[in-house]
Amino acid sequence: MKHNNIEAVFTDFGGVLLHLEFERCFNAFRRLGVEAPEDVLFRTPAFAQAMRRLETGEMEGEAFFKTLRDMLRIEADEAEIGRAWNLIIGDIPRYKLDVLRHIRRHCRLYMVSNTNAPHFDHTRQTLFRDEGLTVDDYFDKLYLSHEIHALKPDADFYEKVLQDSGEDPSKSLFLDDLAPNIEGAQRAGFRTCLIDPEEDLGKKIAELLA
Repeated sequence: MKHNNIEAVFTDFGGVLLHLEFERCFNAFRRLGVEAPEDVLFRTPAFAQAMRRLETGEMEGEAFFKTLRDMLRIEADEAEIGRAWNLIIGDIPRYKLDVLRHIRRHCRLYMVSNTNAPHFDHTRQTLFRDEGLTVDDYFDKLYLSHEIHALKPDADFYEKVLQDSGEDPSKSLFLDDLAPNIEGAQRAGFRTCLIDPEEDLGKKIAELLA
């Protein structure tokens, strides 16, 4: 396989690899007594502010769950709220794990994700576990927003990733399912591709790295 001069691939997690289960999460909060969780979660300024603090590592998971309890006006404890929150994390189709292995045989491979400690702790425990492996076995390094204290599409996210990895953005391919994140990567000098979560990732990768 030729590389089109691509030496490294940086891929988003949710949407590109992971199927996100928002409705499953909302249903879990309904079972905890919230009438319309979708009116609060991911839609209100207060939630957005708390989410940003969580995803940049400024807020711990327990404090976030207490904040959610107040926002949603429920009596559930932090453990119950945490279980409902983590139900957003769905599955990764097996073929996508094979795609990751395929990429890594030819390029260095990095994960670049806006995520949070509760979700990624759950990810480590439940996903990428085939054949006794862990998520770290699939990537050269993980760049997670709550660990590097920066979010896509802010410029400092890309700057931190490039400085730490030492990769040349002009020889690196950045994959994401959100246009603003792709635009941020382009400003940082990356070659980019906007991924449709419903498309065949294997076919797309074959075309991009042909």
